[in-house]
Amino acid sequence: MMGGGPMMGGFPATYGGGVPYWWGAPYGWTDLDLYDYNNNFVLDDDEITALVRDNIEADPFIPPFDQNNIKVEVKNRVVTLAGTVKTPRSKPLAYADAFWSSGVADVVSNIEVTPLERKEGQRGKK
Repeated sequence: MMGGGPMMGGFPATYGGGVPYWWGAPYGWTDLDLYDYNNNFVLDDDEITALVRDNIEADPFIPPFDQNNIKVEVKNRVVTLAGTVKTPRSKPLAYADAFWSSGVADVVSNIEVTPLERKEGQRGKK
């Protein structure tokens, strides 16, 4: 029979229900891993550019032909997005992907939307 203490329930220092530390935390993580945001860590502009580009490419709601047309430029932690996209939702999604990337201070979106035009008589046809 297992006693109380650090190995209670088979997990080190579990809290409630045998889940280590808090619900959703990977096994072995501590409170410091979850809440230490390391305020002294600063990314340089090239690293931020790569991170924003990766986040835009990983977004499943931005079509690949729009992802390839979005240009990312970073200067002093300010991200500038430029290019032309065909899907209207790609512009705010790319902005959000850039804004929530680590190290970004601000985002300027110069993305233009030029939706695909249908030719006369194409309505309803695939």
